[in-house]
Amino acid sequence: MAFIKGFSEQRLTTHVTFLVSDDKGSKVKEVFPHVDFIYMWDKFPIKNRLISQIQLEYNARRYTRLLPKGATVFLPWPSSRLMSLLVGRSDLKVFYEETELPELYLMKLFNIKSYLKSIQKLTGVFLISTALKKYFIEHGVSPERIHIVNMIVDTTRFHNVLKEKSHERYIAYCGTVTSTKDGVDDLIKAFAIVNKKHPDVKLFIIGPIPGNKEENVFVKLVGELGLTDSVHFTGIVPYDKMPQILKNAEILALARPDNIQAKYGFPTKLGEYLLTGNPVVLTSVGDIPHFLKDGESALIATPNNPNLFAEKLNWALDYKDESEQLGQKGRSVAENCFNYKTETQKIINIING
Repeated sequence: MAFIKGFSEQRLTTHVTFLVSDDKGSKVKEVFPHVDFIYMWDKFPIKNRLISQIQLEYNARRYTRLLPKGATVFLPWPSSRLMSLLVGRSDLKVFYEETELPELYLMKLFNIKSYLKSIQKLTGVFLISTALKKYFIEHGVSPERIHIVNMIVDTTRFHNVLKEKSHERYIAYCGTVTSTKDGVDDLIKAFAIVNKKHPDVKLFIIGPIPGNKEENVFVKLVGELGLTDSVHFTGIVPYDKMPQILKNAEILALARPDNIQAKYGFPTKLGEYLLTGNPVVLTSVGDIPHFLKDGESALIATPNNPNLFAEKLNWALDYKDESEQLGQKGRSVAENCFNYKTETQKIINIING
């Protein structure tokens, strides 16, 4: 949506096509000048997985066939089948965006061999990290066709959002509640240390828990650490409510572990964290150190070390004035490096070039 907003503001005629629906048949409610939304699926969504896959195959073929000669396609979706169909047409310009290591995709019908063959034929690739750039070069994509496009956020999202006066103080994390991707278990362990020094501060864990097994693990951990009254799992928060919840937090935290996902990806939530102007405590993984400096624009700890992470959290709570200054510098990083306007313009320049 941030890309779409950027294309719209740059007056780039854009057609956004959805080949299949989600299980609710959702459609985009916002209106953007110069942007059309096209839904190739029927009026009612198909919830049967097999039929949905058949529909996807049919619509992918139809979409590829209907594209006019010379069209430029921006594919922000890792579909090996659709990509192979698109690059099969030599008269198209096909650009692809990737934000994760392809091997991490566990989707059925994702053919990694077909994918790796197709990416060599792309007009250009937009990648989110230097590690992904190295990966694509190693798999046959010419370096001149690879472009780093930073994670982007809508910098207007936090305009006029002021911190509300509240008696409840809390540290917040938002995202999918897992240990493997974002180290929520390390965050809880670090908070247990912080809680001893700052018992009035809560921990809000915002977002969906993937399954009952994961939920049971976290609930058990919280209980064993004696944090039942201090850690709150909020579940999914509506999109329009999120800015205020993040803004009200004392600290925004992200204890990503040092693993392959962190190495090749980049936490898209980080942009919104920084835009709040609140101090951000996170770990030194992937390309994060390329943008943020410990003690200057964020507080950065060694990954997989709850004790060190707790030290950073305690420092932010103990030194409020210094933390506020650090948060303001972090916001400047987001506005300068993760701005949807500048990154979208970068894409437009590459496509037009």
